[in-house]
This record gives sequence, structure tokens and C-alpha cells, in this order.
Amino acid sequence: MAGSPQITPLVVRDGNPVGSPSPFYSTFSGKGNQDSVQFHLLIESSATEAQALCQLALGSFQKSLTGGGRASLTSLLNEAFQDCHKALEAANAPHDIASRVGVGVACLAVRGDEAYLAAVGDSIMYIRDQHGVTKVTPAVQGTSSPVLGTSSDPIEVTMARPALKDGESMLVASGSLEDAAGYDALENIMATSPQAAIEKLAIMMGEDPLFLAIILNAPAS
Repeated sequence: MAGSPQITPLVVRDGNPVGSPSPFYSTFSGKGNQDSVQFHLLIESSATEAQALCQLALGSFQKSLTGGGRASLTSLLNEAFQDCHKALEAANAPHDIASRVGVGVACLAVRGDEAYLAAVGDSIMYIRDQHGVTKVTPAVQGTSSPVLGTSSDPIEVTMARPALKDGESMLVASGSLEDAAGYDALENIMATSPQAAIEKLAIMMGEDPLFLAIILNAPAS
């Protein structure tokens, strides 16, 4: 990328766009060794009353990612997910397994013209380039827990480092988008400006109890 990317977020709850601050999306700067990094968090749960757990997850990530440690960015992201998993597991501990509420998190970390994505949950990622739209979400392998906080099973954080060229864009969104839109529809959405794309997504996914998305757009040279 020739310059810093443009980030456009979307939070839709029960058909209504939600502004910041909210427990479902937050952006903040790192500190110490990561003071040049801007973090963008998408936090979601399929449970109807999960706002408190999402808020707990947000607080855990903010604490971990702004601690000023000297770990590499990928190590810092992995540790933040592990710490959040433990915090949510403790909050869920009084409940039996069947009634515990899991949380999915996608974290987009942007440093200059570099982008890193780390996720646990069902979020998906698409990249639009000169050839069209491609799904590039890495698959989770093994027997790790699919969400944060429901059990003591280990979690596997899926990570990607998308290398966007000038004029290309990336969409990170709730997994429900995959059933709602095919590649042609996503091509039509992502071919527009980031703000127009977000508005189209808000209309398309308005029936979802909670839908989250971030569009990262690499500026054209």
C-alpha cells in the first residue's frame, strides 16, 4: 500500500446502526513498543443478552493491547486472545456448560501500510482486487474452542496478514454475511466507496440481531 488505509466500521443491532462507543466495536492506539499500531475490535455473540460479556471482552483486550509490552505484534495479539478467553471463562464459570455464552472477536491491527487480522469465532474476510472478490479467511484446524469463554478447551487464534495493493479493499464481517450474499453481490458492494458499501451492508443485514463489519481500503496511487 502506498499510504495508510481508510477504515470504515459498521455495527447494526436489531436493524439500527449503532454509533461509538459500544461494546461491539472499538478502536484505540497501542502503547510502548506498539504505539504506532491502531487496533480495531469487532466483538459479537449469538446470545441475545450478551452485552455485558462483550463489554468484559472489550476491557480485557484494551488492557492487553495497551500494556506497553515489548512482545511482537503477533505474539501480543495471541496473548490478548488467551487472556480474554480466561476472563470470559471465569465469568461463565457459575453457569452450566449448556447455558454459557461464547464471544467471537476479530481484531484488525493496522501499522502504517501494514494490516494484521486475528480472530476467534465465525467472522469472515474477503479481499477485492482486479480479479474480483475472494474469500481468504484461514480455516481453524484441530479441536480448539470455536469461541471465547465457554470452556477450558484451548483456543486457536487464526491470523492473516493481507497484503493489499493500491486500490484494493478488504471486508471483515460477521459470518452471517456468507449466507446472505454471494460473490456477485459482494463485488457490487465492495466496488463502491467504503461509505456506500457500509450503507448497503446495513440495509442487507438489517434483519440480523447483531451484524458487524469493517472495510479497509488501500488508497489508489
